[in-house]
Amino acid sequence: MVLRLKPLDLSQIQTASIRRRTYKVTADQLAGVPQPAEPLQNFYRALPKVGEAAGLLDAAELMAQTVLMSKPVVWIIDQALIDAGLSPVLAFLMRRGLVQCLVMSGGAALRDYELAFNGMTTEDQALGLADGLLGLTRETGEGINAIINEGVKRGFSMGECLGRGILERQPKQFTNSLLATGAARLTPTTVHVTVGADGFHRYPGADGAMLGKGSLKDVQILTSYLTTLPVGALIVAAHADLALNQVFLHAYALARNLQQELQGLNLVRIGAPEPSLLDLPALNRVQQVPGALELTVPLLVGALFSLVE
Repeated sequence: MVLRLKPLDLSQIQTASIRRRTYKVTADQLAGVPQPAEPLQNFYRALPKVGEAAGLLDAAELMAQTVLMSKPVVWIIDQALIDAGLSPVLAFLMRRGLVQCLVMSGGAALRDYELAFNGMTTEDQALGLADGLLGLTRETGEGINAIINEGVKRGFSMGECLGRGILERQPKQFTNSLLATGAARLTPTTVHVTVGADGFHRYPGADGAMLGKGSLKDVQILTSYLTTLPVGALIVAAHADLALNQVFLHAYALARNLQQELQGLNLVRIGAPEPSLLDLPALNRVQQVPGALELTVPLLVGALFSLVE
């Protein structure tokens, strides 16, 4: 006789304070923002116009043309960008109006929340697997689920309620929060979770209905935004998350279903993103910027400023 398995009872699991865990990224390791000073412009002018340096400059030129023509820029990121300490750089671009839509994985949202409230993130995975406490810090699990559960019930998407929650509470590092910056500027900032992939999904306060409803609404918000993209809009892909890639591709397909004129987009691929974005039809230009995110993103942003300032 086959017995039906019961859901796991999470009421007796062990948790730990974030202050007693080991993390790999702290607030004092975050990047500074490149300034558009003359020496910076001279630095980029002096770069060789060959190889990866040429690719970097070509990508910066494409981004600059997009900005100067007042075309929208959409960034797609996963946790790797935040692990690389780059959230202050992207938050600065958002505040300058150089990002019109931000698409995030659940892992990126988790790290954004932890950095904002605790000034640290990117837990030591090996240690967490060894002691069974991976992703089970109380402050993160209780706080992030409380915001999601309350906000989604009020009709907000996951990205909206997390951004508003961080912005309203204004923790010490909230100015580096991409979610809070998106909420403050009313920039569409969508969060797309893979249920079970992040620690806060397994916390006792997690509500599967709220996780699913909040993330599904973000899919609808993303699709709605994509239907408005004009010819010449730019997609900046700085992720390697296969699930996030599929979310974007399906949102794009649905947007094409609703808006047949959606075409003529440009693409900048930073680092080693999943290549299926190249399947987007009618791509006009594609620029690849290979290398480690912690180096390529600051260099690319600095080159952008050298062209538009």
